[in-house]
Amino acid sequence: MEQGNYFCIHLLLLLIVVGTESAKIPRDCTEVISQNRRAVTGLYAIQPTGSPLLVVNCIMKGKSGWTVIQSNSRASKIIWTVGWIIYKYGFGDVLTDHWLGNEYIYLMTKQKAYKLRIEFIDKRRHTFYAEYDTFQIDSESGRYTIRLGPFRGNVADRMTEARAGHIIDKQKFSTQDCDYDNARGNCATSHGGWWYDNCGLSRLNDKYPYWYGITVQTVKMMILPKY
Repeated sequence: MEQGNYFCIHLLLLLIVVGTESAKIPRDCTEVISQNRRAVTGLYAIQPTGSPLLVVNCIMKGKSGWTVIQSNSRASKIIWTVGWIIYKYGFGDVLTDHWLGNEYIYLMTKQKAYKLRIEFIDKRRHTFYAEYDTFQIDSESGRYTIRLGPFRGNVADRMTEARAGHIIDKQKFSTQDCDYDNARGNCATSHGGWWYDNCGLSRLNDKYPYWYGITVQTVKMMILPKY
């Protein structure tokens, strides 16, 4: 299935990187920029501890390298209502809309303490962001449960706010074939794989990415080591 193996698109890039670089392969985008201060935003090969080689999109901001784990847009051709195994290993095109893969996100957030930044553009081309000071997901045996820290941003918090039925924090990941939400039905069947309570106020892997309070046109989720 094309969506389940997007790294194959960039196999040649991986071979070039491995064949020409003698330096230690970076574990995330921050290590990319620490090894090369001239590194700019773009695609790089990384290898989180315990992971195979991955090609990721790195967003360079000053001396920081953010590793993109998700990108989605209303113009996306991706089908987000797919199964557990596809979400586990990732799908889409890392150049555009994609999900990096729960297993790789788990391995990355296991190796260091990370924070999460979500960047939005709305229908009027205004930009917004939400940041969580801690971001980690459990292993597959823990159903890739999400764990978030304190929030800041210029949008309302839609992931850790204490409203019954809408809390994303500490929820298991759900897909159309593995339902771990708290709704009577299966939120992922309609809205894509995500950490659902009762379908909630944020669904960023939806065909129409959703964050209550703004009309999302595009969204990116990215992580950065805290220290």
